[in-house]
Amino acid sequence: MDFWNNKNLDYRMNMKYVYKEQVLDLMRIVPEFKVANAVIHFDELSPHLHLVGVPVKDGYKKGMKKQPAKSKVFTKESLQQIQDEMRNCCIRSYNRVYEKNAILKQKQLGRNQDINVNDMTNYREIKKQREQNSKRLSQATNKANNLDNSTKKVNDILNELKPSKLNKNNMVISSENVQEIKKLTEEIKDTTGAVKSVNDLNLAIKDFEHYAFETRQEVSSLKYQLEQKDDEIHYLKKELSTKDKIVDKLRTEKESLKEQLQKFKGFWHSIMSHFHKRICYDKDTNYKIVSDDLYKNGIFDNNDNEIANDIARKVTIPDENKPNKNKKKNNDTRF
Repeated sequence: MDFWNNKNLDYRMNMKYVYKEQVLDLMRIVPEFKVANAVIHFDELSPHLHLVGVPVKDGYKKGMKKQPAKSKVFTKESLQQIQDEMRNCCIRSYNRVYEKNAILKQKQLGRNQDINVNDMTNYREIKKQREQNSKRLSQATNKANNLDNSTKKVNDILNELKPSKLNKNNMVISSENVQEIKKLTEEIKDTTGAVKSVNDLNLAIKDFEHYAFETRQEVSSLKYQLEQKDDEIHYLKKELSTKDKIVDKLRTEKESLKEQLQKFKGFWHSIMSHFHKRICYDKDTNYKIVSDDLYKNGIFDNNDNEIANDIARKVTIPDENKPNKNKKKNNDTRF
């Protein structure tokens, strides 16, 4: 509390980077603990992480092979080891994020508690008790008000008492006033019982207030998560828009490359047809020399070389790869 007392919001918010690494460190140190939810709270005295998960062990012979196993995963020895390793990881992450060279305080004994699920307050039961106790509290308040009025009447009666003529130490009181005092006595008994029941009500109210506080904290945390998700969605939308533009650009480039590839295929088919004609039919030795040289240097593969030199092979040029004869002659490529 003292450490975080004078820290601004930006300083506090940087702890999210520390806690993200803490979650990853915990998953590495205790792989049997399956993390289900991790929430950072920034709305209290110090930023802190609420982490929910299930300890799981494998290899059970009865029932399912893999089962929840709190007592096997978390023992006194393992908890001590986990805490020591997590403390070291925490200070390393903190020093890296905040560019510090800080050290953690020594551990204090007796700080950890293990809360059993049976000790947790049930919300519906508390709500039911609250409704019942509200009626009891209202009744006790009415009785207390009535008792206050009755007490004033009795005080007035006592103030008006007169000494007896026979003995000045004795007072004279009417039977009507005696009934008023008896009535007050009954009201006192009734109110005392109501006050005792209110003591139980106070305990229930404290439990309910604690639950309400936890609920407010959870609502605040969920609100913060929602804001984070909104920011993340906004960022993803922008990123998606950028990706769409990239995809459109790549699609255009793909069509351009496809068109160029078709032209190259047509060009290559024309070359092979030309070599085939010159070597097989015109018996041009110059083309034979060039063809052999291209083959030796890996430009013609076995199939190309066979097409160029085998008179039985036919070179067929697909229509889409045939050069456009309508193009102007000055645009033709000469080889």
